[in-house]
Amino acid sequence: MEKIDHIDILDVTLRDGLQHEEIFVPTEAKLYIANQLIGAGFKHIEVGSFSHVKYVPQFRDIEDVLENLPKRDDVEYTVLALNTKACERVAAALDKGAKIDRVLCGQLATSEAYARKNMNRTHEELFAEAKRNVKLLHSVGVKKVFANVGTIFGCPVQGAVPLKTAYEFCDRVFDLGFDEIEHSDTEGTAAPDAVYEYFTKIFSFYPDSRMHSFHVHDVRGMGLAAYYAAMEAGVTAFDCTLGGIGGQVANIVDKVPCKGTGDYYYNDCRTGLVETCDFAGMLDIMKIDTGIDTEKTIKICNMLEKILGRRLDSYLAALARQVI
Repeated sequence: MEKIDHIDILDVTLRDGLQHEEIFVPTEAKLYIANQLIGAGFKHIEVGSFSHVKYVPQFRDIEDVLENLPKRDDVEYTVLALNTKACERVAAALDKGAKIDRVLCGQLATSEAYARKNMNRTHEELFAEAKRNVKLLHSVGVKKVFANVGTIFGCPVQGAVPLKTAYEFCDRVFDLGFDEIEHSDTEGTAAPDAVYEYFTKIFSFYPDSRMHSFHVHDVRGMGLAAYYAAMEAGVTAFDCTLGGIGGQVANIVDKVPCKGTGDYYYNDCRTGLVETCDFAGMLDIMKIDTGIDTEKTIKICNMLEKILGRRLDSYLAALARQVI
């Protein structure tokens, strides 16, 4: 493994993390988390989604969140906008002075069963919409427009998916003009050897590390090992959530049923991402720079536990509670 000087941790707690929560987290609490993350050194924060409130009521306050975030040149804010209407809302928010640096506007699951269940689209419909959206967002000045290529290593709806489909999708995504790909393991089946093989091949085609990030839902406990394998292959940007929260969009919020994405794939188990504190702590031990204060991050995770009203899945946050 070549020496790694720096790893970017992209904290996606406020988007992927909160979309799975069955309580509405107040705007003030979201802004508190964002400001605390910035204070701990995070430079890349995913702050919410322009999803329709009927499907994802958690983000009914996205415009208010964006309006009140600190406008710092050294902090990059990402939002999700998966259809043309959502991208038009991004453009309107930019017109009003919102700081939006990076937009996820294509969710291109290699499993068509997953695409139909979550986005109600076929593959070709998703690519056609993504083609329109990436042009729209670039035209209004968004610096980075990226796509999620998901279900690479397996799908909770379909099961196994041929890996060659992911390579084909990556080619199509870059041909459409996207700046980056968020490579995603939705089901947590990405074993370290498969991750290393996959990214080694990806980098043989697209060697610029700035074009790639990795996003693993740590359903089976292999997330940190998968991230290490991706680092060995050359990946330098990784999505994480505080407390390992996140997963499928909730179908009930504040005791009110909502459309969400229907029945949950998993019941009563962790479905969120690799945990922010634990990944940052691992990199600290490896003496790899992140620019992040892990101790401050642990305190933010402990506060998020109070906001959500339950214990979260973080080894380091749990360890900190035991220290007298």
